[in-house]
Amino acid sequence: MTIARTGGVLAAVAALSLAPAAAVATTALHGHSGPLSVTFTPPPTHTPKKNTTVPIMVTATLSGKPVRGATAKYVFLFGGIPVSTQYPRYNKHFKFDGSFKDTLVFPASAVGEPLTVRFVISAGGHTVSFNWAITAKP
Repeated sequence: MTIARTGGVLAAVAALSLAPAAAVATTALHGHSGPLSVTFTPPPTHTPKKNTTVPIMVTATLSGKPVRGATAKYVFLFGGIPVSTQYPRYNKHFKFDGSFKDTLVFPASAVGEPLTVRFVISAGGHTVSFNWAITAKP
């Protein structure tokens, strides 16, 4: 998947690359919706370098047990307006059990564009989301 301005913001988001990730080291965020509990380990920075991998990790439980068949998607916002929806690992209907790791790669066209990435996790009729402001740098 990639990111560009409104002539380009949509193009840049469409070019942002997604791929399975390695370990992520940063402070985790926690969210709940009824029995759905999600831990989101966001990118280690709000200003990643262009063309470098930006790791994320999500762990989810439903009623205290690892979730089965949860869905995940990323909604990219520019100025608070959704400009693109993407899915982990290039899968339009991404589902996971328990947890998953992924990476984002911001292309040169995304440099300087202030975006918010909304990570949306759903399971058992409940949804938890986390917003992460990010602006790629050269």
